[in-house]
Amino acid sequence: MDCCITARPNCSLSRSGKILVLASLFLILSVTAWVFAMMGAWPVLPFAGLEMLVVLLAFYQISCHERDYERITIAGNRLVLERRDNVRVERSEYNRCWAQVVLQCQTVGQQCRVALRSHGAEQELGRHLNDEQRTELAHQLEWRLGCQ
Repeated sequence: MDCCITARPNCSLSRSGKILVLASLFLILSVTAWVFAMMGAWPVLPFAGLEMLVVLLAFYQISCHERDYERITIAGNRLVLERRDNVRVERSEYNRCWAQVVLQCQTVGQQCRVALRSHGAEQELGRHLNDEQRTELAHQLEWRLGCQ
């Protein structure tokens, strides 16, 4: 294997950390809602429950995508692009000498775009990277794809 580049989203909060954050949020929200309910503002309770549900759904959505990745493997004359999005895994294979790297950077404030192009098909790369990392990825791939 000549090279393997893997990009993953930044998931800095551990499972126990997520549970602690959720428990803290639910405790604070529950106490606040009950205090207002005891003061006569009982309509706060259903909205507090709805808010807890929305926060729980947001954390669930985040946890579904924490194992996503993009992996580029260059071995011999082959370039393999593998992506995982939630539970779906896609795999594309290219001839190393025919693959081209496309880098498009617009004006300030807009994102850079990196793609692999071969035989009229184009696949975008670097959805887990910032602009600087995308540019570095494009330069690394151009250097590694050079065929003699």
